[in-house]
Amino acid sequence: MQIGKKHPMRWPETIVDCFCAVLLSSQFMSAQSVKWEWRDSKYARQTLRQAKFSNAERAAIAKAIADQFGPSDMEVLGIDSEQQLKDAILDTRVELVDLNGDGIPEVIAQGTSKEGCSPTGNCPFWVLQKSGRDYRLLVSLDAIQTFQIQRSRSNGFRDIVVGMHGSATESTLRLLRYSRGKYHPVGCYYANWTVLEGDTVRELKEPLLTPCEAR
Repeated sequence: MQIGKKHPMRWPETIVDCFCAVLLSSQFMSAQSVKWEWRDSKYARQTLRQAKFSNAERAAIAKAIADQFGPSDMEVLGIDSEQQLKDAILDTRVELVDLNGDGIPEVIAQGTSKEGCSPTGNCPFWVLQKSGRDYRLLVSLDAIQTFQIQRSRSNGFRDIVVGMHGSATESTLRLLRYSRGKYHPVGCYYANWTVLEGDTVRELKEPLLTPCEAR
């Protein structure tokens, strides 16, 4: 044996097999830990224009959303002026939900076709929190169709599951949790309403959740 020559360590196959099994089981356990109550998934329906805000609140919310659109975004959307952008934002759909239990509801906002929705209904998605006279952004996501407020909380704020329409039988879910002053995506899952059994496609009464990284 030559002194100083390093030989690669070879793990016993049983240890490797056990390690892989732990990884796979942890992935499926994470999927089971997401309590997606799909029947409670919703869309924001009332427009910012119609919602019961004071003029000052409505203007502050509109400004917080407008700040998310740069000149290149406006060009892509065919918005030629600040007035057109303002009109589009007033049609943003909003839902008021008190996410942290302080008695002051946060604003969940979803864009419309004027703000970049896809033909399948996946739209820009924002969560805003009142901060003095202004509203600050807690999260901004693209291509979201539905949202569902979880019973669980992270750092005092309710967790949120957002869904993106993928096909007639599949959606992509993202779990959002609050930390360090913002909501952050912490998990990605596919929700499938069918399963392939041999050559047969069977429809499911409840969606099958699979971690995105498991594919």
